[in-house]
Amino acid sequence: MCGRFALAAPGAKIKAQFQIEDLEEFSPRYNIPPGVDILFLCHLDNEQSNSALWLRWGLVPFWAKDKSIGNSLANARSETVAEKPAFRQSFKSKRGIIVMSGFFEWRQGIKKQPFYFKNKNDDLLAIAALWDSWQSPEGELIQSCCLITTSANDLMAPVHNRMPVLLNNDSMKEWMDISQCNQSVLLNLLKPYSGSDLMCYPVTTKMNNSRFTLHESIEPIT
Repeated sequence: MCGRFALAAPGAKIKAQFQIEDLEEFSPRYNIPPGVDILFLCHLDNEQSNSALWLRWGLVPFWAKDKSIGNSLANARSETVAEKPAFRQSFKSKRGIIVMSGFFEWRQGIKKQPFYFKNKNDDLLAIAALWDSWQSPEGELIQSCCLITTSANDLMAPVHNRMPVLLNNDSMKEWMDISQCNQSVLLNLLKPYSGSDLMCYPVTTKMNNSRFTLHESIEPIT
């Protein structure tokens, strides 16, 4: 499971890397947990351009009786995302990416040690994700999302057995194209990342607490 990440890049960098025209200003966030609004990119209304939304992290399917289901749906597994009722409809037509500077995972042991995973060149990460809209009987509207995980690659495996699905430019475009409806093609995109441009390092255990939000969260420790 991926349960924490950072988005510390300036808006100009995000707009340039992902070709976004409109993006509201926001402050860097170094320790983002589920349950808060996060930056999500997708194609709306059959457009091919990237739209930026702020969606709650924790998917609430349109058919849910209660929004609390989102508390347990921050992640979807690539192996079952096309079949599970919570995700299968979004998998067909509501795909997008979550933008990250990097993500955290914990190595288990006597003391849980957090590690931070990021691009060596500080490029932003594009994580395969789904979104949905839910409305309560009282009219409350919640737009929410979840990221997709897959088996760990060689870099990730010593820390954890799962990792987010990282997309390169080509796979990102295909994933976000809502006219693409071939399930086999889409599932083939949800593989462990094979690029050599990722790195990781241990960070302070202070960030175990999601209320610790300082830049120190993503700084390497020795």
